[in-house]
Amino acid sequence: MESKYRIGYVDEDINQVKKYQRRFKKLGFEVIGYDFVKGMKLHELMEQVYSSEIDLLMIDYKLDESNKVTFNGEAVESEIYDKRPLFPHIIFTNKKDDAEPHVEDWKIIFDKEDIFSEGEEDEDKVAHFVTTLERSIDQYKRHIQKKKSEISYLLEKGKSQKLIPEEKHILLKLQKELKVLDDTFIVEVPEYLMLSENISEIEKLKEEAESLLQKLIEKRKK
Repeated sequence: MESKYRIGYVDEDINQVKKYQRRFKKLGFEVIGYDFVKGMKLHELMEQVYSSEIDLLMIDYKLDESNKVTFNGEAVESEIYDKRPLFPHIIFTNKKDDAEPHVEDWKIIFDKEDIFSEGEEDEDKVAHFVTTLERSIDQYKRHIQKKKSEISYLLEKGKSQKLIPEEKHILLKLQKELKVLDDTFIVEVPEYLMLSENISEIEKLKEEAESLLQKLIEKRKK
């Protein structure tokens, strides 16, 4: 079956990653894993996650069992929630009882054995699980795409004619909203906004744009 979606799977056990790569492939999902090195810090793992082109992040809860890392799945979940609050992600584990006291949103916890038992799989549970993942992914994509489409429209319009102040305000507002949805996403303030001959219009926008521009400057210095 051709893969429709790409899932990142955070698990320090490469054998587990391979196991679910095979199982999810039958359901139309491509699963990719991440490299775990002994002593690796959380931010090093997250750099891999953020640079991978995935539609959903699946996180195993017990990550410290092999002593490669000192953190568990709730730390990864907290990080992804802070940086990409609406990005589809789940805790996928056979340590559900261990995870529940530490994960605030129980709805994102799925027990591996409930979905893929060693014996005969419950087709209804599997179908519900697959539908849950697909709808979460599609909902997020629609939400992001709508904002990107509105931004693209305004940028194209700005190339051929001068945007009125209200349109500039909307453009900056949309870019800020995308930044909130994905703090790892670097937005670009269109050059024509900064080269406008109407200084008074720039001053009106300055207060809203100042914080965004400062973040861009700081990132580019690193």
